[in-house]
Amino acid sequence: MRIAIVGLGLRAGNVLKMMKEEMPEIELVGYVDPDPCGLLLLKDCSSELTKYKNLEKMIDECKLDLLWVASPNHLHLEHIKTGLEAGLKVFSEKPIVTTKNDSFALAKLIKKYGESQLMVGLVLRYSQHMQYLRRAIDGGLLGRITSIEANEHIAPYHGSFFMRDWRRLKQYSGGFMLEKCCHDLDLYNSIVGERPSKLASFGGRHNFIPQEAPESGKHDDVYQSKESFWNFVNDPFDSDGDIVDHQNALLEYPSGVSFSFHTSINVPDEHRRFCIIGSRGMAEGDFLRGDLCITDARTGACLEKHNFNDTEAHKKEFGFHYGADKAMCLDIIGHLRGEINSLPVGAKDAIEAGLTAMKIDESRESGQMISMATTWSELDKCYLGKKHD
Repeated sequence: MRIAIVGLGLRAGNVLKMMKEEMPEIELVGYVDPDPCGLLLLKDCSSELTKYKNLEKMIDECKLDLLWVASPNHLHLEHIKTGLEAGLKVFSEKPIVTTKNDSFALAKLIKKYGESQLMVGLVLRYSQHMQYLRRAIDGGLLGRITSIEANEHIAPYHGSFFMRDWRRLKQYSGGFMLEKCCHDLDLYNSIVGERPSKLASFGGRHNFIPQEAPESGKHDDVYQSKESFWNFVNDPFDSDGDIVDHQNALLEYPSGVSFSFHTSINVPDEHRRFCIIGSRGMAEGDFLRGDLCITDARTGACLEKHNFNDTEAHKKEFGFHYGADKAMCLDIIGHLRGEINSLPVGAKDAIEAGLTAMKIDESRESGQMISMATTWSELDKCYLGKKHD
């Protein structure tokens, strides 16, 4: 199994190292990246990892089985297309694309080459929380899902990273909701089992602004602790970033389920919580802390209580998306070996989560509630091979 990568950042290095450890027959043979900060993570995994100036040359010379796309978000469509057109199976990091037009273009590529040719790194679907939630929902413990509230709150050191890194610019990242929270939107779309029908959003940038900056050099141990690489700036409070640092979104689904979501990048006690309320029960938990509790609505009895972070082994694995990165790697390996026919999340799911994030930002910017009907109609026509109206 010969793999090459375009965009060798730290996350890509960590995930590919994990893949190599679990699948020794993998040969990591090439990369394209002018600043491969993840290369050191792979120094013990491959002595033959060759640098190439461009993707086309690498594909021509490496005789690949899989192309790994982990380049800056705005380049994903170009790199995915190149891989698919070369007849390769492709893995893409999230978000899979950054604009509506790119979403429709990717949908047409899926129509042409098949969804099974493209895998996506939406790791929350692989988490232990999701596995237990799915079992509880399918088993009827929650009854009919009626409403959901959830958040993703990250600490100031991580928020500063976003405001210094290339992700601070929407032209590269697609915006904060898309870049950081498409995991969450995909997860809750899957729990409801529908695409949202309408949405509204509010938010802005009120934490990482000049008037909130500490004295020069003070708290650099926080704000400079997570290193940035390509196209970075030094000052998170006075950067040219155009992403938000806090946002609320409210979504409604065709069945009437409502979903409220909040994100902030300046929360000292960071967490990623959820509360899923159904007609017969409730599931609440925190991905970061590892807890999950399922409660009967009629008796108040705790039906299930778990802590996936209660042992040293779990704590070690929890450093990589709550253990979900390893679970994703194992599933991808099973899929590549032909042992697993399908994965828990696919490219179509990623496109839908991405379009949801884009429309959430459109609502925030316009101040209007957004109907998703036209967007889903246009997307579905791409899969059917029909022209837009």
